[in-house]
Amino acid sequence: MRIWQKIYFAVLLLFLLMLNAGLFLAAGFIFSYNMDQEQKKAETDSFFLCQNLGHDFTILGQNARFTEETAAQLFESYQRYYQSQGIELTLEKSGGSNSFEVRSTVQKGGGQIETYAKRSLKEPYEDYFIQYRKRLSEFEGIWRDLKRTFAVISFVMSVFLCVILYVWMRRILMPLGELNEGVAKIASGEYGIRVPFKNNTAWQRDEISELSQNVNKMSQMIQRQIGRLEEENEKKQQLMDNLAHELRTPLTSIYGYAEYAQFANAADEEKYEGLAYIMEESRRLVKMSETMLSMRLYEKEERIMLPVDLKMLAGHLEKILAPKLKEKNLTLKKEFAVETLYGEEDLFLALFRNLLENAARASREGDLIIWSVTQEEKIQTIEVIDFGIGMQKEDLGRITEAFYRIDKARSRQEGGVGLGLSIVDLIVKKMGGTLSFSSEPQKGTKVTIVFTTS
Repeated sequence: MRIWQKIYFAVLLLFLLMLNAGLFLAAGFIFSYNMDQEQKKAETDSFFLCQNLGHDFTILGQNARFTEETAAQLFESYQRYYQSQGIELTLEKSGGSNSFEVRSTVQKGGGQIETYAKRSLKEPYEDYFIQYRKRLSEFEGIWRDLKRTFAVISFVMSVFLCVILYVWMRRILMPLGELNEGVAKIASGEYGIRVPFKNNTAWQRDEISELSQNVNKMSQMIQRQIGRLEEENEKKQQLMDNLAHELRTPLTSIYGYAEYAQFANAADEEKYEGLAYIMEESRRLVKMSETMLSMRLYEKEERIMLPVDLKMLAGHLEKILAPKLKEKNLTLKKEFAVETLYGEEDLFLALFRNLLENAARASREGDLIIWSVTQEEKIQTIEVIDFGIGMQKEDLGRITEAFYRIDKARSRQEGGVGLGLSIVDLIVKKMGGTLSFSSEPQKGTKVTIVFTTS
């Protein structure tokens, strides 16, 4: 059974119970009120009847004419008078004290209604009792009509409520059905589904509307996470493909030269050249594995903010890069507006080393490389600029991908493994900064890193 059906029948049953209970109480109140009025009338009539009859008996006694027979004859005149009003009177004589009684009766399930009063006369005629009985025929009809009217009212109100409550419940809980259908589709994997909801007025802003919005947010977040997972899986697959491609070339060369040295009748000089090539390719494989291992370590490291002496770091890097700079007669110009960076020294060392090595590879003989660090308020900007071969715009969006090379032959020739900018991107993200590139072919490249300091 649907929830709207449960609510529908529960509300309907509760309303019908309350309606019929209210009608029953109203009918009982009306009937009781009218019966009270009739009882008061019976009490008043019997009182004056006893007063008048007692007065008449006193006059008969004063005239010495009071007998049982004259009393009965006198009472008959009262009977005839009240009988015309539908009242039955009886006069009885019995020993006892003065008494008074008024009551009403409803007999045969309300089919017959009457009031009854019994009252004794005053002294010296207290042995005489008058019984007053009046059948309320009009009340019997009123009572039947009242029950019939209330039954009709109950039926009409019940039918009216059934229709109105059905329409109202369906309208109010319709979004719940749509929400259920939407959640079912989301559960089946259709994360692009959005549950419709209305939130324009205060009447429409309810728990169902809020739940629909939260379900849509959940579906959007799931869709976004799945998109990220698919993107990550695609990157991992691309990484594996690139890694396999990168490994295939040196391994093929190593295997080929080794096989040639083993089986070919080559001179010692040729064998020496082959062994030298094998050692070179082996060193590149070792460097590639060490670089990939360092990338994994950078991913797992926690962010540490410590002061790092920029001049000391730059001096250390100049010693490391000196052979590469000397090989192409390159000039490294440092423009430092600050003396201290905040982060981890090893990460900064790897970051700047990769950027400067990339700039050296892209530079031509005798070029200039500019390394600058500036700061405005809490914004620290690092730039590495070269004036070398530059890049096309379509390459800028992919240069941080692992093993992506613009000129593969030149990169291999200069000893690169295609992971430098991937490491740079990883370190910048780890340190909470942003990385951007701008470049033009044959004009050079500018790498910009922005950090926010506390």
